[in-house]
Amino acid sequence: MNLDSFIESEELNDKEVKKVKEYIESLKKSKEKQGNEECPYWKRGCNDQICPMLKDNSKYIWYSDEDPCNNPEYKDNIIAINQKKLKKKNAKGYFTYNMLNRNFIIKRGIEGIDPDVPDSVESKGQKAIDKLYRDREESWLNSHPEISDKQIEKNRNLAMKGSEALKRYMEGKNNADILHL
Repeated sequence: MNLDSFIESEELNDKEVKKVKEYIESLKKSKEKQGNEECPYWKRGCNDQICPMLKDNSKYIWYSDEDPCNNPEYKDNIIAINQKKLKKKNAKGYFTYNMLNRNFIIKRGIEGIDPDVPDSVESKGQKAIDKLYRDREESWLNSHPEISDKQIEKNRNLAMKGSEALKRYMEGKNNADILHL
C-alpha cells in the first residue's frame, strides 16, 4: 500500500494528511542521516549524530554522553577533538555543529544548551520553540568566544611555564627534605 492509498483508506482531513506526510518525510530524513556508509566505524555501529564525514550536520545535536567520532582519519578534526574534550568534562546539555566546529576553551563545569522547553513557549508552537533554540545557541556562542591560534599557543606556553615551575618547586622541596634527614 502506498502513502496515497493509505490516506484515502483512512479518510484523513487536510490537516491530518499534512501531518502524516511531514512525519513520513522526517522518517526519510532521519534514515538518510543514520550514518555514512563509507566510514568503517559507522559500519561497526557508530551512531555519532554530528559526523565529520557528513556534509550537512547543521540540523543535528550531540550530547556528551554520546560517543564522539573515533575514526582516526578525523583525529585532528576540530569537531572530534571538542567532542572528546566535552565528553571528558561530562558536559551537560547538547551541542550543535556550530558550537563544536570552533576553537573555544573547554574547562570543568562547561555546559551546552538546555534541551528543556518551558510550557509557555511550547504552547506557542514550533516557530517559538525553534526561535528559543536559536536564541540559546546564539547566547552560548557569545558567552564562549572563539579563541585564535595565537591565544591557544599563549595559553599552552603559560601552562608549560607553570608545569616547569611546579617541577622545580617539588624538586627543591624533595632536596630540602633529604637535607633535613
